[in-house]
Amino acid sequence: MPPEKSVSPPDLRAFFARLVLPGFAELGIADRAVSDYVIDLLARFARTDQLYRIRDARGQQIETIAEMLVELARQHEPERRWSFDRAVEIRRHVGDYALFYSGLFRAWVEWQGLGDYYCEQGRAAYAAAAEMAQLSYGEEARLLRALGEGFEHLAGALDYVRKVHMRPESHGGEYGDVHLAGRGGQRVQSAGGGGAGLRVGGAAPPL
Repeated sequence: MPPEKSVSPPDLRAFFARLVLPGFAELGIADRAVSDYVIDLLARFARTDQLYRIRDARGQQIETIAEMLVELARQHEPERRWSFDRAVEIRRHVGDYALFYSGLFRAWVEWQGLGDYYCEQGRAAYAAAAEMAQLSYGEEARLLRALGEGFEHLAGALDYVRKVHMRPESHGGEYGDVHLAGRGGQRVQSAGGGGAGLRVGGAAPPL
């Protein structure tokens, strides 16, 4: 399982770095590898095709944690060819998805009564991915383990970044206008700025 490669423009990653690094520093998160991973995660998930990139055997995109776990279980069905990289990929994506939504969409997740569910599934997914990655990718395993062990703190840190560093006066530039889009296009949070604008996330999370 090679490390995730960025699929977003460098300037988009730089934009999220300007938001995440100060916020994480203020909360005492000093592991730069973890901060870089979260920055890359936000830049990747700004694209809906990356947020919902896990697909089933029919090629249909999977949009819920429950469906991701079902797809993971189906990797062991006799008609499927089990893949180590695929199994780790799904587990890591569950962790990424749970962290993204429980951080940036925390109010919605908690309103649905899913805060503990997202935390448990995210933490467990990263831990399982780390255990598997240890066999072939030692440094990647360390990072995934850190994400799992610090999941709740990292989700809270993302919520803090959203509240404090995504305010209009905190940033600008090409992606100065940040929209966190909820289900059906409903705006969950908007931070105005002088740029062209950026829409993060295609929908508030189903179960």
